[in-house]
Amino acid sequence: MARRAVYCVLPAAFCLLRLAATPDLMAQITSGPPSNLRLSGATSTTSAGSPEDRVVDDVSAARQAIRAQPDSAASHLSLGVALKAAGEQESALKAFQKALDCDPRLGEAWFEKGLLEADRQKWSRAAGDFRRAVEVSPNHVDARLELGEMFLRLGDFKQAADELNTVLRLDPRDAGAHYGLGLVRLQQGDLPAAEADFRQAISLKANFVAAQEGLAETLLRQHRWSTAAAAFEQALAGDSSSLEATNGLATALARLGQRARAAEEFQKARELSRRDLIFHRAQGENNRGLELWHAGDLAGAAAAFRAAIAADGVYAEPHNNLGGVLWQMKDRNGALAEFQAAIRCRSDFAEAHNNWGSALVYAGDIDHAIEQFRTALAERPGFPSAHFNLAMALSKKRDATGAEAEFHRTLLFDPQMAAAHIELGLLLASKAGGLSPDARYELSEGLRLDARLRSLVPAKFLEGLR
Repeated sequence: MARRAVYCVLPAAFCLLRLAATPDLMAQITSGPPSNLRLSGATSTTSAGSPEDRVVDDVSAARQAIRAQPDSAASHLSLGVALKAAGEQESALKAFQKALDCDPRLGEAWFEKGLLEADRQKWSRAAGDFRRAVEVSPNHVDARLELGEMFLRLGDFKQAADELNTVLRLDPRDAGAHYGLGLVRLQQGDLPAAEADFRQAISLKANFVAAQEGLAETLLRQHRWSTAAAAFEQALAGDSSSLEATNGLATALARLGQRARAAEEFQKARELSRRDLIFHRAQGENNRGLELWHAGDLAGAAAAFRAAIAADGVYAEPHNNLGGVLWQMKDRNGALAEFQAAIRCRSDFAEAHNNWGSALVYAGDIDHAIEQFRTALAERPGFPSAHFNLAMALSKKRDATGAEAEFHRTLLFDPQMAAAHIELGLLLASKAGGLSPDARYELSEGLRLDARLRSLVPAKFLEGLR
């Protein structure tokens, strides 16, 4: 599940990003369904590392279709799917909503919107979307499966069971539905039925670690210590970091009288628990820092982010956020060091690569900045700020052709970015030696979106726009 929300700050021409640990800016540590609960193969996570040209082509084709038929729900749905693949969840969510505005009975749009809401941990909203999807498409198996998962997460086991049983009537070989029903039976204390469902899920889907763990827990509750231990070991072979499975194995071994091995596993469980506690403490400090940052308390935010880093030095987000705060506090070297630290913690951190590139531009190292922007785009192909920053950097290198292409890509993913319209307009005017029709359009559109950018446009061009 995605757990980051992105906020954009625009210092001068380049864009820095800060990231939250959770969409609500507050750590959400609650008891409830298993942490690895996932019933279907459907996901709204982005295809990080997707070939950029394919993503651009898909978004471009969808936008062209919308220009031809602005009220086409199918075209807005296609745009949403393409934006989601590009890593642009917020824009994708808007596209799915637009599709539904055009046709409220488009079940697939409700389904896709539900996936995005689930990624944002908005379980009730997601449940509402999946419910609408199955209302208009009663045989939509994946939507019913997702709806069953949402009911599980919300603790409504009766409705979860109803949906999952419906899934199995539509597709008796759905492993996710058997797993979900196993969780319901386990919650209800019907251990034989839970065991049967978990075993069926495992037989239908090889290496189904979550179902293996559910089976092991069921066997443990039945006091079948030997078979439970074997099942926990199988689960740990697929996920060695599972606290629940490690603790369960230790318990089973202790019951079998294998004290030395049990002590080893209990020690591993304590270490895993300690790591979880460290992360959640750091996550809370990171979120507190974001609240202070949004409130304008830069010093307090910096202190909170440093506390998060002190608690968990390999947690990438507070490094990136501290870099953003230090940048606003004019500590350029400190900001640069934090962006680099964020990437050392997580090499696929697109936002930190973009921020590092922005800092490198200000340091005058354009070539390395371009590398960072390209790395960000390799991880998140639809990242508008990285496209814009790359375009600006290429302009500094006097690569007008490359810059123009990147400005167009920026606007393909974010048509409302006024600064990109302005910069593209200025570039086109420079190429044409004056206000060409394309340059006039881009400058006019940029000023329509944000009149405060008039200061970027030379007076001679402003006269021509009247």
